[in-house]
Amino acid sequence: MERCTAAVLGLGLIGGSLAFRLKHKGYRVIGYDISEERTKTALHLGAISEGRSSAAEAAKDCQLVFIAVPVGAIVPVIEEILPHVGQGAIVTDVGSVKRPIMERVEALRPPFAFIGGHPMAGSEQGGIEAADPNLFENAVYVLTPMDEGADQKGSLSQLAEVIESDLGATVMVMEPKVHDEVVAVVSHLPHVAAAALVHALGRTAERIPAALALAAGGFRDTTRVASGLPSLWADICLHNRAPVLRTIALMQDALEIVQEALLNQDAQGLERFFAFARDLRAEVPAAQRGLLPPLYDVMVPVPDMPGAISAVTSLLASAELNVKDISIVRQREGEVGALRIGLADGPSRERALEILRAEGYKAYRR
Repeated sequence: MERCTAAVLGLGLIGGSLAFRLKHKGYRVIGYDISEERTKTALHLGAISEGRSSAAEAAKDCQLVFIAVPVGAIVPVIEEILPHVGQGAIVTDVGSVKRPIMERVEALRPPFAFIGGHPMAGSEQGGIEAADPNLFENAVYVLTPMDEGADQKGSLSQLAEVIESDLGATVMVMEPKVHDEVVAVVSHLPHVAAAALVHALGRTAERIPAALALAAGGFRDTTRVASGLPSLWADICLHNRAPVLRTIALMQDALEIVQEALLNQDAQGLERFFAFARDLRAEVPAAQRGLLPPLYDVMVPVPDMPGAISAVTSLLASAELNVKDISIVRQREGEVGALRIGLADGPSRERALEILRAEGYKAYRR
């Protein structure tokens, strides 16, 4: 798809990141946000070429429209822009729930091609100030087209080209219903579970205040997503209510297995429970190219000091090894943390291990 005029409606983390990236790639980007101040900030930061005072004004005559608003606001925005976006244009959203949106938009019979979208990328931080033009690099970007018609297929192909060539993401096409079932367990339930763990910590801390002081390292890693915007996650869970309820039931079943084993002092049952989880988790990244893309991890213990991480990544960069993902896990304040580095394939991992070990790092496979 040739560079054109694109509208980004909603200039928070995802919308702002889209706007930055598209503008950097040569698109003329028209931006709108319900907050006039945020639109001004996006213009000041250089994320958009021009700002508009309404979604309809921003989308008018644009060939490509990204709707980056909360799930509950997506259809109302589409209804607003409906008379102003013509045939041949492509409109897509970034909501993490697809089936209810697709059904309602299909009933509107829009003149333009509407293709549901969901970039599997994000951050606990929000707002245009946290926007990152590289947010979508190497991320899976799910698309959910409405039908299999020739026009829809052509639009899908064009949008997929924009996402892969200009955003740097990897497109996966799914049925809306399947998408919602999958994200309920890989995205929505983890947020619910993380919040539940923090609630459990809070109740424990009411009795034992020292619990908060001990909740570092693994607890922070496990509950990181609980730092997300409460109103956003309430909106998401309500719109994907049935799949989320089903995944909660699955987790309750698993917890009941643990509870029963503890009540019966069943050590073998507990071991089987943890072994099954460990073994399945080890298979997830490499099992198939999906919402969790296959990565080949290298773990590198590093000291908690300035320059420790850049020293490791510089070594890999000098060998022209492309780091696909990086994070710090099992961090202990003031001591040694483990740097997890995700590489694209097995040979890259082996080369990284060779380089790091030669420099004295105790790197190992994960």
